[in-house]
Amino acid sequence: MIKKWFAAGTVGLALTLGACGSDTAEVNEEKKPATASESTEETAEEGSAMAEEPAEEEAAEKSEAGKRSNPVAVGETKSVEVSIYDNESNEFKGQAEITVNSVTRGDEAWEEILSTNEFNEEPGEGQEYLMADVSVTLLEAETEDYAWFMDGMYFDFIGSDGSPYEWTSAVVEPELSGDIFAGGSLQGKVTNMVNEGDTVLMVFEDSNFDNIFFATE
Repeated sequence: MIKKWFAAGTVGLALTLGACGSDTAEVNEEKKPATASESTEETAEEGSAMAEEPAEEEAAEKSEAGKRSNPVAVGETKSVEVSIYDNESNEFKGQAEITVNSVTRGDEAWEEILSTNEFNEEPGEGQEYLMADVSVTLLEAETEDYAWFMDGMYFDFIGSDGSPYEWTSAVVEPELSGDIFAGGSLQGKVTNMVNEGDTVLMVFEDSNFDNIFFATE
C-alpha cells in the first residue's frame, strides 16, 4: 500500500515539475533577446532613415540651377537680380531673365565670325571660338525712367580646370549690348576664344555678387 502511494506521489511530483518547466520555457521564450541578425536589420533600417534626410537636402541643393556643379542648361531661362543706376549713381533694383539660346564653336563659329569682319583674330593652335546666342529680358524694375545696361562682356568664360579665359575682341552681329528698360528685351551674341574641346561655362555676376553659371553644351 505504501509503495502505491509512493508511486502515485512520484508521478504527481513529476507532472507538477513538468508543468512548471513548461511555464518557465514560455517565459524564457518571451524574454529571449533579439538575435544578431535581427539587431543588424534594425540598425540598418535606422541608418537608412537617417541617411534619407542628408540625401534629400543634397538633391534639393543640386536642383538649384545656376551653380558651377549644376549650371543652367542651354535653352533654359534663369532669373537674376540686377542693379540700375540713374545719373547720380542712385541704385534701383530689377529682376531680369537670361537664356543661352544656342551655342556654336569651332569651324562653324569661325566661319561666321570671319564673314562678319575679316579683321577678326584667327584662332591659334589648339584654340577655337565659342559663340553663344543670348536673350535677356528686364521683367521689372524699381524705376521706369532709367535703363539697365547689358553687355556681353559681363560674362566670364571659365574653363574645365576652373581658370578664366582672357577676353578676345571679336566683332559679331548682332552683338549683345544695349540699354533695356523695364519690360524690354535684348538678344545678341557673346563670343570668346577657348581651348579646343574644353568644357566651358559662362558666368554672369548678379547684383548680389553671386555667380550664375550657364552651360555651353
